Amino acid sequence: MMTFSNIPNELNYILKDNMVKFEINNVLTNWIDVDDPFVQRILENNLNPLFLTEHLVKEIEIKNTLDEGVRLLNDEKYLKAIGKFDEVLYYDPDYSEALISKSYALRGQRHFVKALRYYRRAVKTDSSLKDIDYHKTLLGEANNERSNFPKLKLNIYAGDEHFAKGEFDNAVESYNRALANPSRFKDKILSKLLNKKATALIKLEKYGEAYDCFRKADGDYALFGQGYCEYKLGADVNDDFKKLLGVDKNHQLMQAMILNKLGFYREALDVCDYLADNHFKVDDYYRELLNSRIDALDGLGEDSGEAKKIADTFF
Repeated sequence: MMTFSNIPNELNYILKDNMVKFEINNVLTNWIDVDDPFVQRILENNLNPLFLTEHLVKEIEIKNTLDEGVRLLNDEKYLKAIGKFDEVLYYDPDYSEALISKSYALRGQRHFVKALRYYRRAVKTDSSLKDIDYHKTLLGEANNERSNFPKLKLNIYAGDEHFAKGEFDNAVESYNRALANPSRFKDKILSKLLNKKATALIKLEKYGEAYDCFRKADGDYALFGQGYCEYKLGADVNDDFKKLLGVDKNHQLMQAMILNKLGFYREALDVCDYLADNHFKVDDYYRELLNSRIDALDGLGEDSGEAKKIADTFF
């Protein structure tokens, strides 16, 4: 009988033929193949030992969300499927099965350029997902889609693709070409494009230029961006900055850092607590999260000893 010697003892499982079901605290996976990549995710060396149960419960919940997304994908309910895959990718942006599945769903919606982008991300995280025939077909479809784009949209999409590859200088150049005649944009689209450019500038650590770009845009994201640039430049963050909705965990962690600087310690702690329920992997992000949580607790005059103990354990 097959055994899983490297998974935690706290995790129960049932084997049936070549299928397995995992359970902890009455939270269960579906029946999955014994070779499912999920098994690698729950090996002891991939888990947070101080929050083992919580980590395992979250992994199972996310796996079930992924499975639900795949079911919706197979039923050709592409929009709902993408919503599920986005939940998985919020938890782990490198969850390769969610990336490739989102590529399939986007192709089902005939968004070929975006589908190609997610396929490349999936293969980058897991080379075993490489599918030459799918890639070749998608390349042709994406090129046909691009050929129908107006020049303006081509520059925006080129910027997005450079950004996805980490080519931030090239992304800024493409966004600049798109912004060459801003009078052609509706205000909402102009703000979105300015935010894209500013975010690429942040990646290049050009915070002054990014700040100027954010100031020309409207909306919560632009306001948050201004606050973050001010924070990185060492300036006093403007008093209008409040807790804003983040688009992903990285931006939400930035929020917590700025909220601490502003003295909004309770709001910062709320953000950190939420993120702590959605990130268990011990990495650089986890270190920054712990530090932000300690800053918030200290600012509130509350006991941060446990958080410091966790930080000392890992770092």
